[in-house]
Order: sequence, then structure tokens, then C-alpha cells
Amino acid sequence: MHFHYNPYIWVYLGGAVMLFLVTCYTVYKRVTDRLWIVMQATVIFWCLGFALQISGTDLKTAAFWYLAANDFVGLKVPVIWLMWSLAVIKGKRRLPRLGIALLFLLPAVTDVLNLTNSRHGLVYAKMWLGAPNGYPLLLFNPGPWYWLITAYCGILLLAVIISQIRAVLNRELLYRRQGLTIATITACILCFIIICLISEGSLFGYYDLTPVAISLGMVFTSLVFRFRVQEAVPVPRNAVMEKMDSAVLILDNRDRIMDVNPAAETVFGIKADKAAGHGFGEVLADWQELTATVRDKSAVHMEFFRDDRYYEVYISELNDGRKAVGRLVVLHDVTANKAAEAKMLQQQQALLVLRERERLARELHDTLGQVLGYTNIQIQNIREMLQAGQFSAIEENLNRLSQIIMEANTEVREFIYEVKTTLLFKKGLLAALQQYISHYERNFRIPVETRDLDALNEDELDLTVKVQLFRIIQEALANVRKHAQARKVTIAFQKKGGRILISVTDDGIGFDPKKLAGERSFFGLEVMRERAGQFGGELLIDAAPGRGTTVTVIFPCVAPDRTVMPEEYGEQNFGKKIRVLLADDHYLFMEGLQNLITPKGFEVVGIARDGLEALEKARLLRPDMILMDLQMPRCNGLTATRLIKAEMPEIKIVILTMSDREPDLFEAVKNGATGYLLKGLRAEELIAQLRDLASGAAVISSELAAQVLTESASAEAETVGMGEPVRVDLETVLTQKQIEILALVAKELTYKEVASQLYVSERTVKYQMADIIKRLNLRNRQQAIAYARKAGLGKDKID
Repeated sequence: MHFHYNPYIWVYLGGAVMLFLVTCYTVYKRVTDRLWIVMQATVIFWCLGFALQISGTDLKTAAFWYLAANDFVGLKVPVIWLMWSLAVIKGKRRLPRLGIALLFLLPAVTDVLNLTNSRHGLVYAKMWLGAPNGYPLLLFNPGPWYWLITAYCGILLLAVIISQIRAVLNRELLYRRQGLTIATITACILCFIIICLISEGSLFGYYDLTPVAISLGMVFTSLVFRFRVQEAVPVPRNAVMEKMDSAVLILDNRDRIMDVNPAAETVFGIKADKAAGHGFGEVLADWQELTATVRDKSAVHMEFFRDDRYYEVYISELNDGRKAVGRLVVLHDVTANKAAEAKMLQQQQALLVLRERERLARELHDTLGQVLGYTNIQIQNIREMLQAGQFSAIEENLNRLSQIIMEANTEVREFIYEVKTTLLFKKGLLAALQQYISHYERNFRIPVETRDLDALNEDELDLTVKVQLFRIIQEALANVRKHAQARKVTIAFQKKGGRILISVTDDGIGFDPKKLAGERSFFGLEVMRERAGQFGGELLIDAAPGRGTTVTVIFPCVAPDRTVMPEEYGEQNFGKKIRVLLADDHYLFMEGLQNLITPKGFEVVGIARDGLEALEKARLLRPDMILMDLQMPRCNGLTATRLIKAEMPEIKIVILTMSDREPDLFEAVKNGATGYLLKGLRAEELIAQLRDLASGAAVISSELAAQVLTESASAEAETVGMGEPVRVDLETVLTQKQIEILALVAKELTYKEVASQLYVSERTVKYQMADIIKRLNLRNRQQAIAYARKAGLGKDKID
């Protein structure tokens, strides 16, 4: 082969060098996919081959490099280009092998025909060296197959244009502007090729600049979009918008309707094509509550009532990554939810009535029933004494009977007053308690002092807790009146460490609690314990003969819709915002997630695009929780989880995943992740699970839980005698109710199933399990289950 200098080679070398630098950078940063790299490498070789071709001084050299660069390599570029476009649109789904083979069929036939062209001339009828510009240049007369393969390549490029534009219009691409740019550049290249064919190469001095044009297009796309990889939208628009039961409207910055889904057309009675481009307030003038909310730019959530229906509306901002471009309005019909809530409230009130009836029946049986039985026996004795003439004994028995009847009369008045007192809960627990204390002091002449009433915030308690607390205090005061012989009673309120303590202390004769072990119903202590257990509390008795008695009820400070867990599960509670760090390389998903969780008691303190950035921001910001994607550039979520938990174990890490069967998910949970959230969850489910995770509950599938348990059991078997928790007698550390809960949990029952069997709330079970883990110095529920089974609990596992 012989070569000479041709100044036109710098055009080809410049295109190859620029594209080579871009390719090296994308490979180094790992911000591209394999097909795009293969296409770039192919174009680079195409440019270099043409530079060698125009430098050849003989026909054999020029023909060799032309065929090698153009026919054997260059003709494959349109095929790879189309494969890349289809792969991006399809997401992670692979192209069928048969389709790939068919795409390469004609280029492969061309290769065979080129090798045998001297026999038939189907590709090139004639080749020769000319000098139209003063330098030797390969010229040829094309054969029929040349036009066929050229037309095929043009069709492939046209297919790329159509696929990209169609994906943009159907909202299948994550970066739509990038898709439109690629379609436009492809169209420009196709037009360039057509112009060259029409002019027979004379327009550019008979030099084929197709590879240079393609390389410039690739470099331009990479630089303009900052080397960003084009991706398919994880969930196509049709699966989200069209199939949603909620009404969805997309507005621009001028509050004009840009798009609506079928549910919105049904709810509002409008058509998408007629409403598009018109003002929101103009189209929905009848929906005054909704239009007023949309006009208020700061509003993100509202509920309203209209046409006998309850509605809930959420408004979030839309942006293109740099500026706000509009807003998303989602309207939910929550009438069924409201009806269910009302029905549940009615059922709770009915349950309270039934429980009060049961309590009154039990206590009337234990008091008034016993008195009536005693009276009947005494009357029979008096009759026998009359017949025997024992008049002095009759007098004594009648006096005793009169005293008993007077006490019974007092009891009846008390029961009547207790029933009436329930009405006082309309004014609050403290008002009802103060009125009862006034009645107690007036009737029984025992002064009652109350201390630190301000420590009890009634807004933190629901009706069930208030009723049970009132009955416990009432029962304790009744015990003082009946048994203590006290001169004074003190009721003290205290709030400490997320718990409320209420103690009733008297200065009476006291008693020995150990002697009552076999008398479970004595003094109503068991009844008070049951009442405390119903709302996650416990009852403590401090008494001794001669120094009075203190009855203390301890329970978590719980609002009607919130749960507070012990300190080892995080200092935060839902009274203040939970500080969250988001780690995900999908900008739009992170923005949507931030808009979703911010109004729900979470504060997004930072955003990270990869695992290393998540580690740096975790060190700097010290968030309460990190929502971590598994698949990220530079450092993935699995490695980041391991690093963060090793350095900052107090931070909860929640994995964000598209599927609960992702292979790295188990490794993430093993390395300290609290649980995971599916990206496809409905908003209310995601928020509910996120709150559970923030409270210390683990959210994992049954399959993953089984894996974790198996792994934990294996690890525990390997570390026996090496840091194993010291075994203790459960009865000395846990209450009887906690032992029952632990035994059921050890049988692998869910918290909901345990609550159903023990007739308590699921919230109570969660709290008690957290307290059990703390008392036993364990780390999590799995360790508690293993501990319980070693202690002999839960061996009869439920399948």
C-alpha cells in the first residue's frame, strides 16, 4: 500500500478525534450504554478508513480502505442506530434475536457480494482513480445492489426518526427534548445523504462526508445534553394517566389545561380536545372550591364537599429540570373513605358502650349481687332466730344488715353517677375528672390533690384512651375509699421520654402485693391492668403495709393518627418533621417524591445523584432517614448502604426499587437497610409504609423476610458464645401481656393477627414489641423471635 498527503484528511481526522474524546469521557464516567458506544466506535473507524482511502496513491489501496470503512463497517451504523433507538424505548426489555438477525441480513449479503464483486459487478460496476481536485480520488459506477443497500440504510434512518418522534409524543421517553433533538439530527443526516446522491458527490468535491456528519451529530448531542443517557419512562403515560381512577389535569404556567385523563373527563363532564388550551377557571367555572385552590399558588392539598360527594385534591409543581413549566392537579373521590371512617367511628362508639355495659354488669355482680345474696341469707337466719326467740342476736344482725344495705345504696348511686359521667367527655377528660373528684370529696370526705395537670395534653389522646384512663383513676379512688383508710389522695401527672405517667397515691394502711398473687381480682387490679393494656399501657403497684399505696399507669404519648416508638427507634416523632435525604439518579422521580412526602411530615434536607454523594451528604446533614435507589452511577445503593450503616448506624436507610424481587435487595437488607418501598406504590400506601419505617417497623415481603430469617439463624449459629445476648428469665423482665405478645410473634404471626387474637389494637402490639426489644437488649424483631424460641416460646409455629 502506498499513501501520500491529502489536506482533506483533516476533515475526517477531526471528526474521528472529537468523537473519540467524547467516547472516552462517556466510558470513563459510565454515563452511556453499550450500543451507543459501539455506534460511536464504528463511526470513528469509518472516518479513519476514509482518511486512509483518500490518501492512497493506487487503486488497490484506495478500493481496500473504501470497502473496509464504508461497506463492511459504515453500512452497519444505521442498523446499530435503529437497535439503540428501539432498545431505549423498550427500556430493559431485550430486542428479539430474530429481529436483530433480520436487520443485519442485507448488510451481511452486501459483504458477501463485495467479496465476489469482480465476478458479477452487482455492487460496483467499475472503479478507478481520478483527480477532480488535484489529488487522487476513488471514483466508481454503482451497480444495482448499491442502490438497494443505500435505500435500505435510508429506510433504517427514517425508522429511527419515526420511533423517536412517536416515543416523544406518547411520553415514553424520560428526556423528550433529547429525543426530539436526536430525531432532528437523524433527519438532517438523511437529507445530507440524499443531497449527496442527487448531486453525485459534486457538491462536496466528490468527497463522501457522511461519517463526518454523523460524528458531528453525535458530538453535538452529547455536549448539548451534558452526556446524559436517554431513558424510557419507567411507567408509560397510558399506564398512569389513562388507567387512573382519580381525575388528573395538567396545567401550564398560565393555568391553561394542557391534558386531562379519561377519569377527569367523566368527573368534570368535559372533553380533552375541547378543553385543551382553555383556562382552568373558564372550563371548570362550576367547581368554585377547586378553582379557588388552583388560583392559590401556595395550596398543595384541600378537601371539599360537593353534590353529596367528598373530594380531596392534590396540586404539585411540574418542571423541566430548570424551571417550572406547570402544575399537576389530582382529584380523588373520597366519599367511600369518609363513609368507612364514619362507620368505623360508630363501631368504636358502640364497642365502648358494650365494654361499659360489660364492666358495669361485672361490678354490679361483684358488689350489689353479693349484697342481695347476703341479704337473702340474713333474712332466712333472722326468721330462724325469731322462732328460737334469740332477740339480742336478731338486733345485731339487723344492724349489720342495715349497714350493708346503706353501703349498697351508696354503690348504686356511684354506678348511676359513673354512667352520667360519660357525658362529660364532651368537655374533655380533665373536666370530667375534676367533676368526679369534687363529687368524691363531697360524698366520702377524702381530700384529693391534683398535680401538674398541664403535663397531660388531651389532643394527644383519642376517646378510647380517655375513657380507659378515667375508669382506671375511678377504680383506684374506689379502692382508696373501700380499703385504704386514707386521709388524703394525690393524683400526679408526668410526661417523660415519650410516655405519660399518671399516679394515684394514698397515705392509707397499704398492703403486701405478694400476698395477692393468687387473688387476681382483688381490689380490681386485674381489671385496671386489662384497661391499661388496651391502649398500650401498663399498670405498676407500689405498696407496703403501713406506708400507703401508689397505683401508676404508664402509656405512650400517642395521637389519634400517630405512633411514638421508644428512643432506640429514633428520637423523632411525627410531631416534628422527619429529615430525609433522597438518593436517586432519576431527577424527575426525586422531584415527584419530594413533592409527595413534604406535606406529609417529612423534610427533604438534601438530594444525591449517586452513592458517593449520598455518603458525603449523610455525613454533612445527618438525616433521620435516607431513601436510596439501588441502581446509581459511580457508587450503587448497595455499596452506599453498607458504607453509611458502618459509619452512621443510627440513620435509617430505605431502599427504593421497582420490584421486590430485585437480586440486590436482600443484600441491602442484610447490610442494614430498614426495608424497601416499591416505586409503583400508590401515594397513600407509600406514605403509610414510609411512616411505619420511620417508626421502626420493617417493611419487607414474606419471601425476603424468610431469607433474612434464614441468614440470621445461620449467623447466630456461627456466633454462639461470641457476643450472644445474655439469657434472662422473661417473667422477671417482661409483663405477662408482653410475654403473650412475644409468644404469638415468635409463631410468625403479623402484628395485625396478634392484635386480633389478644383483642387489642395493632398500634398497641407495635409499641409493646418495641418495648420488649428494648428490655431484652436486642436490636430488631428477628432477634426477638430467635430469643423467644430459645426461651421455649412459639415452638408450635403456625404454617
